[in-house]
Amino acid sequence: MMFRTHILFALFFYLLFIKIFSLNLSLVFAAILAFGSILPDIDSPSSYVNAKYLFGIGKTVSAFSKHRGFWHSVFGMLVFSTISFAAVYFLKAPFILALALPIGYALHLAADSFNVSGVKWLWKGGHIRGPIRTGSVFEQLFFVVLLIGTVYVVLGNGGLKEATAFISKIKP
Repeated sequence: MMFRTHILFALFFYLLFIKIFSLNLSLVFAAILAFGSILPDIDSPSSYVNAKYLFGIGKTVSAFSKHRGFWHSVFGMLVFSTISFAAVYFLKAPFILALALPIGYALHLAADSFNVSGVKWLWKGGHIRGPIRTGSVFEQLFFVVLLIGTVYVVLGNGGLKEATAFISKIKP
Protein backbone atom coordinates (compact mmCIF):
# COMPACT_ATOMS: atom_id res chain seq x y z
CA MET A 1 0.00 0.00 0.00
CA MET A 2 1.07 3.57 -0.58
CA PHE A 3 1.76 5.92 2.34
CA ARG A 4 -1.42 7.94 1.84
CA THR A 5 -3.54 4.78 1.97
CA HIS A 6 -1.84 3.77 5.23
CA ILE A 7 -2.47 7.17 6.79
CA LEU A 8 -6.10 7.28 5.69
CA PHE A 9 -6.66 3.68 6.85
CA ALA A 10 -5.37 4.57 10.34
CA LEU A 11 -7.30 7.85 10.55
CA PHE A 12 -10.51 6.17 9.37
CA PHE A 13 -10.36 3.64 12.21
CA TYR A 14 -9.35 6.33 14.72
CA LEU A 15 -12.29 8.54 13.77
CA LEU A 16 -14.64 5.57 13.75
CA PHE A 17 -13.50 4.58 17.25
CA ILE A 18 -13.98 8.14 18.49
CA LYS A 19 -17.44 8.28 16.98
CA ILE A 20 -18.56 4.92 18.38
CA PHE A 21 -17.34 5.64 21.90
CA SER A 22 -18.12 9.41 21.89
CA LEU A 23 -14.55 10.38 22.75
CA ASN A 24 -12.75 13.66 22.16
CA LEU A 25 -10.43 13.87 19.19
CA SER A 26 -6.78 14.54 20.02
CA LEU A 27 -4.76 16.04 17.19
CA VAL A 28 -1.49 14.98 18.86
CA PHE A 29 -2.72 11.39 19.12
CA ALA A 30 -3.90 11.51 15.48
CA ALA A 31 -0.51 12.84 14.31
CA ILE A 32 1.43 10.14 16.19
CA LEU A 33 -1.01 7.50 14.91
CA ALA A 34 -0.50 8.69 11.33
CA PHE A 35 3.29 8.56 11.77
CA GLY A 36 3.00 5.05 13.24
CA SER A 37 0.95 4.02 10.22
CA ILE A 38 3.87 4.69 7.85
CA LEU A 39 6.72 3.68 10.20
CA PRO A 40 6.91 -0.04 9.25
CA ASP A 41 8.16 1.06 5.82
CA ILE A 42 11.43 2.02 7.52
CA ASP A 43 12.71 -1.17 5.86
CA SER A 44 12.28 0.26 2.35
CA PRO A 45 14.96 2.74 1.23
CA SER A 46 12.56 4.54 -1.16
CA SER A 47 9.63 4.80 1.26
CA TYR A 48 7.94 8.08 2.12
CA VAL A 49 8.87 7.79 5.80
CA ASN A 50 12.56 7.42 4.90
CA ALA A 51 12.49 10.24 2.36
CA LYS A 52 10.70 12.78 4.56
CA TYR A 53 11.09 12.01 8.26
CA LEU A 54 13.90 9.84 9.51
CA PHE A 55 16.93 11.89 8.46
CA GLY A 56 18.80 8.90 7.00
CA ILE A 57 18.17 6.55 9.93
CA GLY A 58 15.68 4.55 7.89
CA LYS A 59 18.09 4.23 4.97
CA THR A 60 20.60 2.64 7.35
CA VAL A 61 17.92 0.29 8.72
CA SER A 62 16.80 -0.65 5.22
CA ALA A 63 20.38 -1.48 4.22
CA PHE A 64 20.37 -4.27 6.82
CA SER A 65 16.84 -5.58 6.35
CA LYS A 66 14.49 -6.56 3.58
CA HIS A 67 11.13 -4.96 2.89
CA ARG A 68 8.27 -6.71 4.66
CA GLY A 69 10.68 -8.59 6.88
CA PHE A 70 11.29 -8.05 10.60
CA TRP A 71 9.92 -4.49 10.65
CA HIS A 72 6.65 -5.68 9.13
CA SER A 73 5.91 -8.00 12.06
CA VAL A 74 4.67 -7.79 15.62
CA PHE A 75 8.32 -7.94 16.71
CA GLY A 76 9.12 -4.72 14.84
CA MET A 77 6.00 -3.24 16.38
CA LEU A 78 7.26 -4.24 19.85
CA VAL A 79 10.56 -2.42 19.24
CA PHE A 80 8.77 0.82 18.37
CA SER A 81 6.20 0.29 21.14
CA THR A 82 9.04 0.17 23.65
CA ILE A 83 10.51 3.37 22.23
CA SER A 84 7.07 5.01 22.32
CA PHE A 85 6.44 4.08 25.96
CA ALA A 86 9.95 5.19 26.96
CA ALA A 87 9.51 8.55 25.20
CA VAL A 88 6.18 9.17 26.94
CA TYR A 89 7.70 8.23 30.29
CA PHE A 90 10.75 10.48 29.94
CA LEU A 91 8.78 13.38 28.45
CA LYS A 92 6.13 13.00 31.16
CA ALA A 93 3.49 13.05 28.45
CA PRO A 94 0.02 11.52 28.89
CA PHE A 95 0.19 7.72 28.84
CA ILE A 96 -2.51 7.49 26.15
CA LEU A 97 -0.08 9.03 23.64
CA ALA A 98 2.20 6.00 24.02
CA LEU A 99 -0.54 3.87 22.47
CA ALA A 100 -0.83 5.95 19.29
CA LEU A 101 2.39 4.75 17.64
CA PRO A 102 1.85 0.99 18.13
CA ILE A 103 -1.81 1.27 17.10
CA GLY A 104 -0.80 3.09 13.91
CA TYR A 105 1.91 0.47 13.35
CA ALA A 106 -0.60 -2.39 13.77
CA LEU A 107 -3.00 -0.69 11.36
CA HIS A 108 -0.19 -0.50 8.79
CA LEU A 109 0.34 -4.24 9.12
CA ALA A 110 -3.42 -4.82 8.83
CA ALA A 111 -3.60 -2.72 5.65
CA ASP A 112 -0.58 -4.50 4.15
CA SER A 113 -2.36 -7.79 4.82
CA PHE A 114 -4.69 -6.80 1.95
CA ASN A 115 -1.67 -6.57 -0.38
CA VAL A 116 -0.61 -9.44 -2.68
CA SER A 117 2.81 -9.51 -0.96
CA GLY A 118 1.09 -9.65 2.40
CA VAL A 119 2.65 -9.54 5.84
CA LYS A 120 4.37 -12.20 7.93
CA TRP A 121 2.88 -11.07 11.24
CA LEU A 122 5.23 -13.36 13.18
CA TRP A 123 8.28 -12.43 11.04
CA LYS A 124 9.02 -15.96 9.84
CA GLY A 125 5.41 -17.17 9.81
CA GLY A 126 1.80 -16.15 10.02
CA HIS A 127 1.75 -14.92 6.42
CA ILE A 128 -1.48 -13.17 5.45
CA ARG A 129 -1.98 -11.73 1.98
CA GLY A 130 -4.78 -10.28 -0.07
CA PRO A 131 -5.66 -9.32 -3.65
CA ILE A 132 -4.48 -5.67 -3.86
CA ARG A 133 -1.26 -4.61 -5.63
CA THR A 134 0.47 -1.44 -4.45
CA GLY A 135 -0.47 1.54 -6.64
CA SER A 136 -2.97 -0.47 -8.67
CA VAL A 137 -6.47 0.57 -9.66
CA PHE A 138 -7.73 -1.64 -6.84
CA GLU A 139 -5.64 0.26 -4.29
CA GLN A 140 -6.98 3.53 -5.70
CA LEU A 141 -10.52 2.17 -5.35
CA PHE A 142 -9.73 1.03 -1.79
CA PHE A 143 -8.46 4.55 -1.04
CA VAL A 144 -11.63 6.18 -2.45
CA VAL A 145 -13.85 3.83 -0.43
CA LEU A 146 -11.83 4.69 2.70
CA LEU A 147 -12.11 8.39 1.90
CA ILE A 148 -15.88 8.17 1.47
CA GLY A 149 -16.11 6.16 4.69
CA THR A 150 -14.01 8.72 6.55
CA VAL A 151 -16.15 11.62 5.31
CA TYR A 152 -19.27 9.70 6.31
CA VAL A 153 -17.89 9.03 9.81
CA VAL A 154 -17.22 12.75 10.27
CA LEU A 155 -20.39 14.05 8.62
CA GLY A 156 -22.76 11.18 9.32
CA ASN A 157 -26.41 11.66 8.48
CA GLY A 158 -26.39 15.11 10.10
CA GLY A 159 -24.26 16.74 7.39
CA LEU A 160 -22.36 19.93 8.23
CA LYS A 161 -24.16 20.40 11.54
CA GLU A 162 -22.76 17.09 12.79
CA ALA A 163 -19.32 17.90 11.34
CA THR A 164 -19.27 21.19 13.25
CA ALA A 165 -20.21 19.38 16.47
CA PHE A 166 -17.50 16.78 15.81
CA ILE A 167 -14.84 19.42 15.15
CA SER A 168 -15.82 21.33 18.30
CA LYS A 169 -14.71 18.28 20.34
CA ILE A 170 -11.10 18.54 19.12
CA LYS A 171 -8.53 18.75 21.90
CA PRO A 172 -4.85 19.57 21.32
